[in-house]
Amino acid sequence: MTSFRGVYAALLSPRASDGELDATSFQQQVIELNRFSLRGYAINGATGEFTISSDEDIDVLVRTARQEAPQAEILCGIGAGDLRLTVRRAGIAQLAGAHGVLLPMPSFFPYREDDLTAYISAVASSVELPILLYNLPQFTSGLSVDTILSLFAKHSNIIGIKDSSGSLDIVRAMTKAGLPHVRMIGNDSALPEALVEGVCDGVVSGVACALPELMASLFATGGHGDAFARKTGQLQEFIDHLGPLPTPWGLKVASAVRHFTRESYPLPLSPEREAEVAELRGWFMGWYKRTLS
Repeated sequence: MTSFRGVYAALLSPRASDGELDATSFQQQVIELNRFSLRGYAINGATGEFTISSDEDIDVLVRTARQEAPQAEILCGIGAGDLRLTVRRAGIAQLAGAHGVLLPMPSFFPYREDDLTAYISAVASSVELPILLYNLPQFTSGLSVDTILSLFAKHSNIIGIKDSSGSLDIVRAMTKAGLPHVRMIGNDSALPEALVEGVCDGVVSGVACALPELMASLFATGGHGDAFARKTGQLQEFIDHLGPLPTPWGLKVASAVRHFTRESYPLPLSPEREAEVAELRGWFMGWYKRTLS
């Protein structure tokens, strides 16, 4: 079974003023993050605002990452509103050089577990790349433990999960069952506890697109020691300051401060949001230098 391990930065998908993908800024992001020896990159997930990505965007994102990080493992989100679009995006990701795909559930409408099972099975039967189920219940219909375990048993190319729920119930159940499937944490807040319990193989981290050295060093502690406690505190402090802003707007601010990407937003900023962005920017400029120097 193909296995993914370690820290993967969930990349931002910066946009130009006209809303089109800013490929130059995205390229710069990959070049900057390459300095931190991460295992790989996750493209077109929630941090990459996958709901506004076009097929052309996905092709450019994956090809650019592959060109600038030939040794990195690339995971690509293929989220879409129907089976046809999902399978097509998987094919685009494969041709562009992705090593695996992240399969979130269709958004907007609520679906039952039998709907999700039928959808996932149809995708798995049509896609060649290894698939990580992408559990994102804050924005899509959530997957239950029983559904996930049954899909693992049914489809050999579903190799694991990226669980962004914030709960460890699924990865605990996988661990208890002794499954060889990949356990990727997709919610940064849940990583410290997962490390302590030994129920994860890696993390797909939005925070790592702005603080790659923090996430790499935190994961390397294995959940033990003074360094683990210190870095967990730093992670939580950063997440707490992101709180008022929508996902992933706070990460855009931090990434821009570090000159990883240009700052861009899919919606106009209200005066209140502009004040929150300015406050976060001012805090982060001093904090990361003091904390990570």
